[in-house]
Amino acid sequence: MADAGHEVVGIDFSEESLKIARQKNPDITFYREDILCDYSYIGVVKGIIVIAGLVHIETIKLPLAFEQMGKVLKKDGKFLISVREGVGRMTDKSLCEIVGEQYDRNFIAHTLEELKIAADGLFSYQCELKSDICGWKNYVFNRI
Repeated sequence: MADAGHEVVGIDFSEESLKIARQKNPDITFYREDILCDYSYIGVVKGIIVIAGLVHIETIKLPLAFEQMGKVLKKDGKFLISVREGVGRMTDKSLCEIVGEQYDRNFIAHTLEELKIAADGLFSYQCELKSDICGWKNYVFNRI
């Protein structure tokens, strides 16, 4: 996006992920933030892309995630979201071992209907974009 001339900012909860992103993209500003918290200090943006950013967000907290994104996305701005299709916790994806240590990442699948309900009043659903990855869905919403 930056190579296409757009001003880009990035947000991630993981400091390790941000370290990698900063190394690969030294001209982009990145913030360590929780998608459920207020990060409106970054300013207003024209578009938001969330790739797998909601897989660790419980369905009941989706409206809060949309609310926070709504604070920074300009009216009529586009929001692209990539989610794992399904309902609820995916235990096989949640439990993992990294360097001999067990982790529970609480991997949550979401349906389009859940996303539409969470977005109600802030975003309108526009369309689905084709995904080349089995089980993943890409949806476009518009900021109302």
